[in-house]
Amino acid sequence: MRLSPGDNLSRTAMSLAVLSVFSLFVFPVVLPYIFGSVSLIMAILSRGRQERLSRRGRSAAIISTVSIILNTALIISTVVYFIKVMHDPQLQEQLSQVLYKTYGITYDELMSQLGIMPK
Repeated sequence: MRLSPGDNLSRTAMSLAVLSVFSLFVFPVVLPYIFGSVSLIMAILSRGRQERLSRRGRSAAIISTVSIILNTALIISTVVYFIKVMHDPQLQEQLSQVLYKTYGITYDELMSQLGIMPK
């Protein structure tokens, strides 16, 4: 059985969509955007001259879109938490305890090393 180029593209798009989800847990921020966007492009290109995407191409597009959205939500939640920590002394103390137990450094020491002075 010979596969059409659209089948090969949709198979590759699905593989990249799965890699996008996997990289969301292993190496977030950069790789999910790369794998997800390339997967979306390949899923759209796999359509060719047909009116609709194949089932595999549609699944790849949905999975990669969800991965990109989750990665964006992860980044936004991290930034929001960091901003909250910068302005809440109780959260600073909690983070300082966790940092000291894990890395042997306090929150104030970390902020001074990063060049960010806490308020």
